[in-house]
Amino acid sequence: MCSHALLWSVGRGFYGQVAGGSLDENIGENSNVTALAVGGNYHLLSDFILTGEYEARFIHPKQTTTRIYTLLPGIAYRYSILDNLDVVAGGIAGLLWTSQTDNDTDKTIEKDSYFMWGGNITVRYAFNEYLEASGVAEVRRSDVLDEEVYTARVDYFTSPRIAFGGYYTHRDKDVATSNEGGVSVRFFY
Repeated sequence: MCSHALLWSVGRGFYGQVAGGSLDENIGENSNVTALAVGGNYHLLSDFILTGEYEARFIHPKQTTTRIYTLLPGIAYRYSILDNLDVVAGGIAGLLWTSQTDNDTDKTIEKDSYFMWGGNITVRYAFNEYLEASGVAEVRRSDVLDEEVYTARVDYFTSPRIAFGGYYTHRDKDVATSNEGGVSVRFFY
């Protein structure tokens, strides 16, 4: 099967995505989490892939706004199980910037930067040459933020070079969880 979908696993491309969500387990009850991300993949050798992602998350309950920025380059290895089924495992290491401000006074309560590292595993399945589904499990660790991130997504390829998708992400942190749903667009070259 000639699959545009699994081209993302082995090709070169960029993506952008935006999501909104809720803090804690109240899915859809409030919209106090916003996440934006841009990233890309570059096929390096055989089944090795260079990865990179910049993400900005804004968590804004009633009294404060927390901003979390991450820049996480990494490397991954792709293993093709079938023509339409891949497993990709990787490691990431980069920077985490955090700041928290008081919503009433707009004064900074805390601001700092830290080293962050982690790993992830992705399972991708191409239903046909236009439709792909994937699931991702990721751990991220730093001095101030340890979280597990689980993502389920579906991407529709309008051409071999462009895909539009939707996704759901659940983040489980030390002190809270968040649930986010969003849309993405991916470009390949």
